[in-house]
This record gives sequence, C-alpha cells and structure tokens, in this order.
Amino acid sequence: MSAPSAPALLLVVGAMLPAVSQAFSVAPMLAPRMALASSPVSGAHFGARASVFAPGARAALLRAPVAAARRTVGGAGACGVSMGPEAYVFEGLKRVVSCLPYILPLLDSLAYGRFLFQKMPMMGALFMTPLAPFIAISQSFPMASFVAFLGLFLFVVRNKAIPRFIRFNTMQALLMEIMMIFPQILTSGNMGGIIPFVFTEFISNMTFYAIASIVGYSCWCNLQGELPCKIPVVSTAVFQQIGGGAGFDN
Repeated sequence: MSAPSAPALLLVVGAMLPAVSQAFSVAPMLAPRMALASSPVSGAHFGARASVFAPGARAALLRAPVAAARRTVGGAGACGVSMGPEAYVFEGLKRVVSCLPYILPLLDSLAYGRFLFQKMPMMGALFMTPLAPFIAISQSFPMASFVAFLGLFLFVVRNKAIPRFIRFNTMQALLMEIMMIFPQILTSGNMGGIIPFVFTEFISNMTFYAIASIVGYSCWCNLQGELPCKIPVVSTAVFQQIGGGAGFDN
C-alpha cells in the first residue's frame, strides 16, 4: 500500500482542525465540573444543598431564628440587642401589677364561700388572712368596691398608654365582677323561699370555686408572662372591649 501524498494529508489535517480547536476550547470549561463531580467533598456539598429542600427542613430553618431569639432573652438576641436590667424590672412589675385587679372579684367572692369556710376553717384562714387589709377597707367604706370598679375601667382599661397586658387583665377582672351579679340574685334570701337551701349552698360553693380557680389561673399565667386569655366567654368579651387578639402587644 503506497503512502498518502502530501496534498491528501493536508486535506485531512485541514478537515480535522475545526473539531480539534472546538475540543480544546470546551475542555477548560468541562474540566472543573468534571473534577467537582468526581470529588467526594462536592458530593457532600450538593447533598447538603439538596437536603435543604427536603420536607420539613424549610420549616425548621424558618423556626431556627425565633428559637434562638427566645433562648437568648437575657443575652444578645438575633439582632444583637440585649435586654438590660431596666427591661427586666419593667417586665416584672408589669406581671405583678396585672395580678392586682383580681383582688376585686376575689374579695367579693368571699361571701359565696361562707358555707365552705364554716365547714373548713383552714380554707377560710387561707383566703381571709391575705385579704384582711382589703376587707377592712371595704367594711369601713362600703362604696370602695364601686369606686375601684369605675376607677379601673376609666383610668386603666381605657388608657392606651398603659400596656395592653395590664389592660387585658383589668378588664377580665371587671367582667368577673359583673358576672357575680347572677349568682347573687339566685342566692339572695333564697329568692323568697322559692329555691331550696341546698341549691343555694351549691350555687354559692360553685361560684366561689369558679372565681378562685379563674383568679389562680390568671395570676399564674401573668407571673409566667403569658396572657390569661383561655377563659371561655370571659376572655372573648375582653378582646371585644380592648380589641386585638392574643398575639397583639399593644
């Protein structure tokens, strides 16, 4: 077989030059991608990126800053803002002051617990001893309860400058005070003998238990920094008076 002539070799080389030049121009771009694909580190990197879009991972990422901010209340928060001593003092005073309006309905509920106090003197001492100063004021000034009711409603509930946390608890205590009118009607003098004494005693005991339980629940939530807004009917009526909902700050 004879060797190819020079013109034929030139024709073959000329036909191969475009393909060779294209291969060399694409190779530098493909080389890094091929290296990344073959690298074990890159596989982990792409696997981590893919796991971000897995079900539930996106929600966890969204909740992470909120959880971090809650864990760092005493230190630097998500924005680097720290909670100083003044903020702690203000928060503590707000929680304590929010419990004070419940003295009014608890004081008036003592009249409904008279049957329980006769049978269980220790229970009477447990409630009467802390409230002794307020009992003395109400006995010396019979209109004290009414004046306190009007003062709390006009100067606390309607005052937007006071924190909403305090206004909510004040309005809830006043509504409890209003709701005690109904058992008072049923238990006053047995309604002329129409209602049996056993039924009157039952209503009185249940009223005292209900008021004491609501006051205990509300004060516990306040000291924990939570809004006591899960009392049926009452909390809904409070929201209608002051507006907003459980998630509103002001």
